[in-house]
Amino acid sequence: MNGVERVQVDLGWLQRLNAMTDLLARAVWALSLLLAAAVVLVIGNTVRLSIESRRDEILVAKLVGGTDAFVRRPFLYTGAWFGLGGGVVAFILLQLSLWWLSGPIERLTELYRSEFTLNALDVDGALALIIVAMLLGWLGAWVAVKRHLDDIEPGEIAGG
Repeated sequence: MNGVERVQVDLGWLQRLNAMTDLLARAVWALSLLLAAAVVLVIGNTVRLSIESRRDEILVAKLVGGTDAFVRRPFLYTGAWFGLGGGVVAFILLQLSLWWLSGPIERLTELYRSEFTLNALDVDGALALIIVAMLLGWLGAWVAVKRHLDDIEPGEIAGG
C-alpha cells in the first residue's frame, strides 16, 4: 500500500487470545456438565420425596397387583414435567441474558471494528434445550424411582 513503510505482525497476542478462548470454552462445557448433574440430583431428590409421601399408595397398588412399571410411570412423567418447566425457564433466562449483554457487546465490537454478534437460539436450538431438559428430568426421576421403589414391598404392611 502506498504510504506504508513497514508492517510488523505480532502473532503472540493472537495465540494468547486463542488459548484464553479455548480455556473459556472448556470451562463452559465443564459448567454445563455440572449443572446437568445438579438438575438430575435435584429432580431425583424431589421425586424421592414424592415417593416417600405416597408410600402407602404405592404399597396398596403393589398389593392389588400393580407392577413396578405401573407404579414408576407417574413419577417418570413428573420428572419429565419438571424438566420441561426447567427448560422453559432456562430458555427465558438465556434470552434475557443475551438481551442484557447485547449493548456492551455491540460497543466492544465497534471499538475493534469487528462483525461479532451474539445470536439468540433459533427454533431448533430452543427445542433441543427443552428436550434435553426434559430428558434430564426424566433421568433424575428414573434414578430416584429405581433406587427407592425396590425398597417398598407389600410385606411392610403386615409388619407395620
